[in-house]
Amino acid sequence: MIGSFVCDELLALGAKVVIVDDESKGGWFYCEHLRDKVTHLKGTLEDAEFAMEALKGADLVFHLASRTCGVGYSNKHHVELFEQNNRVTANVLSAVSQHRPQHVLMTSSSCVYSDDSATPMNDEESWSGEPEMANRGYGWAKRILEQSAELVCSESGVGLTIVRPVNIYGERYHWMGDDSQALPMLTCRVMKGEDPILIWGSGNQRRSYVHASDCARIMVELVERGWTNGPVNIGDETTISLPEAVNLIAEAAGSNVGLSFDTSKPEGRKIKSASSARLRLALGYDEASLWNVGPKEGMSRMVSWHQKTFTS
Repeated sequence: MIGSFVCDELLALGAKVVIVDDESKGGWFYCEHLRDKVTHLKGTLEDAEFAMEALKGADLVFHLASRTCGVGYSNKHHVELFEQNNRVTANVLSAVSQHRPQHVLMTSSSCVYSDDSATPMNDEESWSGEPEMANRGYGWAKRILEQSAELVCSESGVGLTIVRPVNIYGERYHWMGDDSQALPMLTCRVMKGEDPILIWGSGNQRRSYVHASDCARIMVELVERGWTNGPVNIGDETTISLPEAVNLIAEAAGSNVGLSFDTSKPEGRKIKSASSARLRLALGYDEASLWNVGPKEGMSRMVSWHQKTFTS
């Protein structure tokens, strides 16, 4: 999802782009427009030999590969996600150490923050305690990614940008059934005509949502600017609740729906918003808007994506 939008940004700048993907969660179906414009190396970065060969000759590396699912799956598979993501990270960084590209962007996660950390989450402070409990295994893997990347890139002289995306969504999401993340799941339920729509948890949880195209644009711009001065949140202080998100989805679909809540299900952190101060500093945005795609447009694009994917 995010990776395909990063490709769009890089191609617009005239870059020669190589996609490294095992197609476990992606495929040309979601980004057919890229097929003739990029080189595709199919394989898993959990394979050390493949990772070493795949990164050979790269000037810039955007590392977005990870094993991740919605909170329903993550909350029951902490060890699996921890081990899988650590293997990917170790193999990518081994290749970076060997090949020494000019610059690497490593994608961490807002899951590195503990549930009781400051609101909004502050990327200028060191994380402490346990990572987000509903995504504990994934969060620990991303903490290790950050520390390992800083060590490897410092020793090898490679420029390093670390980003912590916050609740990224978009219309190229790979549907994973009940293991999908919240917004694709809610979009699917609205489009199926469910009424009322079931929301996990109390419904009081609020999130800063960022469209994948904005996330990708910012990733590329941070590398263009050569940002190396610490991890950067890709998110901001503005939040919406899950009921508000459902209402935007329903509005885009031309539906009226009721809501129900299952408080036995995990809902994660109550408010997940991010300090954008460091991001604005890195980009030089001051008070200008960070986002090109707001929630209303983003949810509308999700609805169009679902209609095209499942009804055409």
